[in-house]
Amino acid sequence: MRIKSMIGITVFLIFWAATLPPEAAADKGRLDLKEGWMVQSARIVPDSGQNISTENFKPQHWYPTSIPTTVLTALVKNGVYPDPYIGMNNMRIPDASDAHNQEYDLLRFSHLPDKSNPWTTPYWFRKEFRVPSRFQGQVVWLKCDGLNYRADVWLNGRLVASSKKVVGMFGHWVFDVTKFLKSGKKNILAIKVYPLDYPGLPAEPQLKAFGPFGPNGGLTGDIGKNVTMQCSVGWDWIPAVRDRNMGIWQDVYMTVTGPVDIRHPHVITDLPLPDLRKAEIRIDMAVVNLTEQTQQGLLKAEVRPKNFEGRTITLQKRLKLNPHQLLAIPLDPQEYPSLKIQNPKLWWPNNLGEQNLYELVMSFEQGTNTSDVENVTFGIREVSSRISVVDEWVRRDFFINGSKILLKGGAWVPDMMLNRDRQKLYSELRLFQEANLNMVRIWGGGVTPPEDFFVHCDSFGLLVWHDFWITGDCQGTWDKGSKDYPYEAAVFLKNAEDVVKKLRNHPSIMVWTAGNEGHPRKEIYVPLRDEIIAGLDGTRPFLPSSGYSSPPKSWGLSWPDNEASGTYSGGPYFWVDPKTYYDKVNAGRDWLFKNEVGLPSLPKLESLKKFIPDLTPEKDIQFPLNHTWGYHDACEGNGKYSLYDQAIRRRYGEPKNVADYILKGQLVNAENYRAVFEAMNQAMDRTAGVLLWKVNPAWPSVIWQLYDWYLSPNAGYYFVKKACEPLHAQLNLDDYDVSVINNTFTAHKGLRLAARVFAADMEEIWSDSRTIDIEAFTSKDILRIPRSELTGHSVMFVELVLEDKDGKKKSENFYWLAENDEFSSLVSLPRIDLDVDIEREEFENRAFWTIQLTNPSGHLAFFVNVRLCQEMTQEEILPSFWSDNYVSLLPGKIKRLTVEFPASRIKKGGLYIKLDGWNVSQDINVIEDSD
Repeated sequence: MRIKSMIGITVFLIFWAATLPPEAAADKGRLDLKEGWMVQSARIVPDSGQNISTENFKPQHWYPTSIPTTVLTALVKNGVYPDPYIGMNNMRIPDASDAHNQEYDLLRFSHLPDKSNPWTTPYWFRKEFRVPSRFQGQVVWLKCDGLNYRADVWLNGRLVASSKKVVGMFGHWVFDVTKFLKSGKKNILAIKVYPLDYPGLPAEPQLKAFGPFGPNGGLTGDIGKNVTMQCSVGWDWIPAVRDRNMGIWQDVYMTVTGPVDIRHPHVITDLPLPDLRKAEIRIDMAVVNLTEQTQQGLLKAEVRPKNFEGRTITLQKRLKLNPHQLLAIPLDPQEYPSLKIQNPKLWWPNNLGEQNLYELVMSFEQGTNTSDVENVTFGIREVSSRISVVDEWVRRDFFINGSKILLKGGAWVPDMMLNRDRQKLYSELRLFQEANLNMVRIWGGGVTPPEDFFVHCDSFGLLVWHDFWITGDCQGTWDKGSKDYPYEAAVFLKNAEDVVKKLRNHPSIMVWTAGNEGHPRKEIYVPLRDEIIAGLDGTRPFLPSSGYSSPPKSWGLSWPDNEASGTYSGGPYFWVDPKTYYDKVNAGRDWLFKNEVGLPSLPKLESLKKFIPDLTPEKDIQFPLNHTWGYHDACEGNGKYSLYDQAIRRRYGEPKNVADYILKGQLVNAENYRAVFEAMNQAMDRTAGVLLWKVNPAWPSVIWQLYDWYLSPNAGYYFVKKACEPLHAQLNLDDYDVSVINNTFTAHKGLRLAARVFAADMEEIWSDSRTIDIEAFTSKDILRIPRSELTGHSVMFVELVLEDKDGKKKSENFYWLAENDEFSSLVSLPRIDLDVDIEREEFENRAFWTIQLTNPSGHLAFFVNVRLCQEMTQEEILPSFWSDNYVSLLPGKIKRLTVEFPASRIKKGGLYIKLDGWNVSQDINVIEDSD
């Protein structure tokens, strides 16, 4: 092994550094209220808010916490309840449903002295703070970005807002608290958070592996009566969250303005398609006089590049505002010609161009004083859609800047207890981006995530599909729940209005939908479509549903074309033969745009050990599982874990132990996830998109994921990354055609494609090569491997290499084939060792390593997973971002992998590289002491 320290900053380093999460700039007009909170049940503290929010009240036996947090998260961190992510611990915590508690005897675990249900009464959150001197003489605003479910807000003994007004998980609350504050003295903020109005009845828990999943959304779907995270009552990939995530789940902070407030700036960009050489910008906002006096001043706007070099546009408008006047202000290119931009820097999705971002800075100046400043980040881009009819099935195509985009991505679901911070959101979305995906779907039974989520999507070029908070499981699509849910239409619409106003400037958001596999009743649907989406946004399409259910056409269907959604759910959600995806895609129908498809997908062994600490097999189920696997989603239902389990055993042989089972599961992950996207690739002229159900887990799970709860990708992740690369060579499993996929705007000439087939002993049994040209956005069949060459061998391997005319490798792909798809003969591959060379560098607290693997043997090194681990804990460094993994090396072959990870993880005690593969197992010490 050779280790080489690199000196200097390479292009590689510069590229990676550019993707690091931007740190929020210090805002002198903002006071964050994150730390120093205390929380306690109102059952234990019966005092009034008038008393609790004063210095006279002395909290005793309260639990310290920071926010954002849910109540249960705070109690778990204080050791009151066990960690529900681990093992069967969630069955040792009472549930919000009294009926569920009674059936499973959960109240014996209540932390309350009387052993009552801890989630049926409110909780107090209390915070002491001082107001900075810079707030003196200003109008001070208290802002709460997310409370669940209702709240009374008290400040210094006075009620700011009551739970009759503050209701709904997705509302953004802004209160003028100037008159309540004490300058230069201690202030006390007390927020009384109420539980859901209707906690819902969970389904039966998954207490046995290969047992049934209970109904999604609980037995009755009545959690849909609220405007909240519906999956918190339990779904077929998440258990019931015991407190239903009551709490302060987004930031609480204060800001200041002068006498004039700028509100809700909205930037609308327009391209005269197909011409991309010019653009027009319109800026809308409201300006409010907060006082009893007439106010005059200068409204200023600056439009300037945010992440590229360019000129700044400055404009201004003199205003006079009567007392308490709210004035809508348009700044349009007819009045301000400088808003007509020549050669604009456009925003493009991942792999199709740059993610150029502009910044709008609005201010209201009164002499030498600035009354208010608002910053908005936006991109110049245009979204449109239209439908086509293919064999009586409607397909919806989406266009960015006039170009059709083949959408490849998947659903993102919220963490079970909303335990995501800014860094984890960044890491997850970077994993999306590096997998060459271009879309992330916000599923309707989850949550609208914090704004950081959309900031990262803007930077990574990830288009966002945003469902509103409706699911067919709770809204009557399958005769469960009711179209009458949610009960309070005004709450839903107020929450939706807040979300649209807050997020509409993000270029990443591509489409709004009224719900997942369902839609709300007319009282909600029509104003959502016509007043909120069309009226407050009007820059991107709206769909009535993700699939299955559409309202009457008289309500209005998709906006603006008033046509059907043209996208389809329905899976399969379970293991199928990888060839089946080709049959489904080629048949068209609901695969013209498939927005949900997936399969169970085991995490790596290190992750499994974290959430199932006792891996002792149980004799009444298949070796080597135990029933805790079932609680973590190894069950029947949509995912049919038994089919996945059977595929592992039938294709690769009975497992010798847990590690062997996991390794064979990774092979199944790789085969199937690659086939989902490659089947779509070869039909890209007839299809519009494919989205996985799902890319991430809500908690530690064995189902529907490309990376696990600990941010460790499984093998499927890297095979999706390869299948979705911009220029790609692939073997089509239905007919053994070898195709080249060009998913870019650029035609390529003089490409050279080489295909070789090897027997298990590495004898080359067939080869062919071609020089080709390929147009932009094209799938092209180049050659076919004769089936006659694929008989008479127990197992075969196919290598595809695509190079440009200068010999630079553009794509490389590797397949394993066997008659009847029975690969047990792989066990005969001899054990080998690889040579490993390492180059490393650190830059701005990031470590950048290149790991070169060389196969010096005459045998295949098959399916090698490379991990970087800490010697002290023997755990993989996470998150880490690899260029490739689970790689196979033919005799004499070299592969160079790059990885980036936090340099802070290089701790005393050393690092080592771990190689695990079908026939490779090596530990290589790298750093013995990193003082």
